[in-house]
Amino acid sequence: MAESYSVALIGFADSEAAKLEAFFRKAAHRLPAYGVQDEVIDAAILIVNADNAQALHLVRYADLPGKVLLLGHNDGGTGWPLQRKPVKLLDVLLAMDELVGVRSKPQADASATRTKSGSDPRFAPTQPASYAQLRAALTGKPRKRSPESEFPPTRPMLRPIGVSSTDRTPGVLGLTQFGEPRLQPLPRSGSPARLTAVSGHSGFRKSRSPQAEVIRGEVLLVAESLVEGRILHKRFKRYGLTIDWSREAPQALVLLQAHAYRLVVIDRLKGDLDALAVCRSAKKRKLPNGRAPVVMMFAPTAGSMERIRAGLAGCDAYLSRSVSEADFRKVLEQHRLVAPGGFDNSRMEF
Repeated sequence: MAESYSVALIGFADSEAAKLEAFFRKAAHRLPAYGVQDEVIDAAILIVNADNAQALHLVRYADLPGKVLLLGHNDGGTGWPLQRKPVKLLDVLLAMDELVGVRSKPQADASATRTKSGSDPRFAPTQPASYAQLRAALTGKPRKRSPESEFPPTRPMLRPIGVSSTDRTPGVLGLTQFGEPRLQPLPRSGSPARLTAVSGHSGFRKSRSPQAEVIRGEVLLVAESLVEGRILHKRFKRYGLTIDWSREAPQALVLLQAHAYRLVVIDRLKGDLDALAVCRSAKKRKLPNGRAPVVMMFAPTAGSMERIRAGLAGCDAYLSRSVSEADFRKVLEQHRLVAPGGFDNSRMEF
């Protein structure tokens, strides 16, 4: 057994490294002693700050000969021995003794081992219940099976009258109070027809049922990506603006024809109808005051050429997604979308 071992501290702050080095100096009277050095190549033990991801990554792939001891909250999937924070220095010293082979790891309790294996006579080994036993215990009796097959009879799925697959229009979204996408119907010129049964006849007839008018927001958000669209939705929602969200350019054009939006927000789009085409269509619309809607376009980087092309299409503001909140609010105030003076959740009426 060697009388002393070299130790290298990796990834610690100066104050933490000074405390560890002072502790090892005070414990130098015992055997084995541990001395701290700056060089990591020939160190016998490497004590690494597990909460420093860069230090943990470097040691993991450096292929150093020293044995590793981690101090932190998790081992990062390395499997190296770990002393969790807050660290007890005496436990660190004992763990280092185990690494160099001076002290053996404590043996597991024999009584606990017997209990786990089921050999303790006070406890009988248990067996997992079968599916039939569990089913009988929950329901009291098994379901009757169909005489034609071994499977239980299934119940037919019922659909209420008046709800059909054509009423579900994809692409028009809103957000619930929990931040989840919510499907919204498209505006329609008339009430939908519903098939109802005629008493005494084998056929069906069409009847008109009144449908409440869908209340539309004052902002139309056109964004294909759920992640990027949700981020933009939250930024505009912060100022009290009501928002309709369309994930498809053709349906965004339908919404623009059916409703006068004060603001149209366009993220990048793919396909024949790109963001510039939606911008040009939006600027052709007229609000009740005779003005065209305000169009704001967002892009990963607001380059000069893209900004010029957006300006030629009629875009009022071409912003980067990483725009600061102060600059973002200035644009909204400039176009009278929010009240100036730093008051949130306020609206300007024309």
